[in-house]
This record gives sequence, C-alpha cells and structure tokens, in this order.
Amino acid sequence: MPPLIQKWNMLKDEDKDLFPLLECLSSVATALQSGFLPYCEPVYQRCVNLVQKTLAQAMLHNAQPDQYEAPDKDFMIVALDLLSGLAEGLGGNIEQLVARSNILTLMYQCMQDKMPEVRQSSFALLGDLTKACFQHVKPCIADFMPILGTNLNPEFISVCNNATWAIGEISIQMGIEMQPYIPMVLHQLVEIINRPNTPKTLLENTAITIGRLGYVCPQEVAPMLQQFIRPWCTSLRNIRDNEEKDSAFRGICTMISVNPSGVVQDFIFFCDAVASWISPKDDLRDMFCKILHGFKNQVGDENWRRFSDQFPLPLKERLAAYYGV
Repeated sequence: MPPLIQKWNMLKDEDKDLFPLLECLSSVATALQSGFLPYCEPVYQRCVNLVQKTLAQAMLHNAQPDQYEAPDKDFMIVALDLLSGLAEGLGGNIEQLVARSNILTLMYQCMQDKMPEVRQSSFALLGDLTKACFQHVKPCIADFMPILGTNLNPEFISVCNNATWAIGEISIQMGIEMQPYIPMVLHQLVEIINRPNTPKTLLENTAITIGRLGYVCPQEVAPMLQQFIRPWCTSLRNIRDNEEKDSAFRGICTMISVNPSGVVQDFIFFCDAVASWISPKDDLRDMFCKILHGFKNQVGDENWRRFSDQFPLPLKERLAAYYGV
C-alpha cells in the first residue's frame, strides 16, 4: 500500500495516470476489506471530489459551451467505480464516510447523466451502498426509483443490468415499503425477461429481481406470475446456489401460494428449477415440498404419474429422492 498511496499523493486530479491507479485501488479495497480502513478516508474523499468537480465542469460547459471545455467524464466513472469497491470491501464501515459527505446528492445527478457509462457506474454504487448502509440511501428512494424505472431499457445492456440489480437489493431492504414502487418497474422487468435474445446475465438479474419483488410484495407481483414463470424458471435453473438465488426462490414460492393457478401451465419448468438446487436451506426445501406435494394432491396420483412421465429421468429421480414426489 505505501507505494500506491505515494503515487496517489503525487498525481493531480487532471492526470490520466489516475485511471489505472483508481482501478487498482478498487480491486485492493474489495480484497482487503476492513484491512483497507486505515487508507479509506482520503481515498473516499478524493473520489467524491472527482465526481463533484466533473459535474460542476459539465454544468459550466452546458451553460456556456464556448467558454468552458467539456469535462472528461472518465474521471467521474472511475471514481464512482472505486467508491463501489470501497462500499463492497468496507461494508458497514463506510457508513460514517457516507454520512459526512454529499455522495447521494451527487449520485442523483450521475444517475441522470446523458452518458450511459456514468449511469451504469452510479447504479452499481447505489446497489453497493444499499447493501452497506441503507439508512443513508432510504431517504432518497422516492427520488431514485423513478430514475431506475426509466433505465430498465435493454438497449443499454449494462445500464439496464445494474439498474435491475439495484432494484433487487433495494427491495430486500425496503420490505413491504416497496409497494408504491412496484408499478414503476414490474412491467419493464416482465417485458425484459420475455424478450428474445436477451443476454444471459441480464435475464438472470431480471429473474432474481422479479423474485425479490415478489418476496417482499407478493400481492402486487403474483397476479402477473403466468406472464413470467416459464422464462423465470429457465433463467435461474443454471445458476449456482447463493443468497440471491435463495431470496428469488422464496419470492416465487410465496407468489405461487398467493396465485397457484399462475404456475399450473408451466409446472414442469418449476419442477426443473427446483431440481437445480444442490442444497437449499431447510425452510426453503420445505417450501418446495409443500408446493410439489400440493400440486400432486390437487391433480391426483394418476394425473401426476402421467405428468411426471414427461420428465427426463434425472429430473424424475432427483424430485423423488429429494422431495418424495
């Protein structure tokens, strides 16, 4: 760290050699986690200053283009990315730095920037700050959510991807208070998950966020179940067990209990998605069991046998072994 910090102190804010250094520090901060604490304050402050300077320069240029040069927005993008690295690495330890700065006001401006890369980085930072110190993000949610909704546009894949991820993280923190914001985002998400040729990562993120919205606000999302259940299941069958997948599947199970008829036509896809779990937590496994047995009891043994005869053998064996159906 000392030679990196020495270089950091030497370079001026206008020096393009800052780019690789900021990118390097971002990886270091994420890896060192709380080990980065002794260095975090000056690094954090400088990033905030870089964002602020760039925004101020852009405002001057927009007002008087002949008098003021357009800023190089790459400085702001790399600074936002390093702030994301700090939030990810420091977790809750970043809270005091956020409290003492105007970063959320700056992010509000960055989220509306004309340049997609700026929006992309600001949505990533929003997601990371939501995880690290939601108490500072929460007062801004009413301002941020409409902007997130308008950025659910798959023409800009990375912007859309980060906005989608941030919405999912926000919903986990907001819980039932997410209700008023569902109409701002749900239709776009359902449209994206049904869109042909959508890149795999965006599909997975969209499915996770729909699941998370359904987890916190099942009454609002479950009526649309039939419109997304099939692509939802096929998107998430290939991702490994993790926290995001866990919350998304809890959401889908809760929605199925609210609107069981929404899954009937595509139940085979749900069975396949459930079988993709290697080791679900016990209570999630119980949720799966309840739905599978509920469906089997509803249709009767004979119909279930006919239905499960369509399953590929590995799926049939797995469901029998793990869930007793």
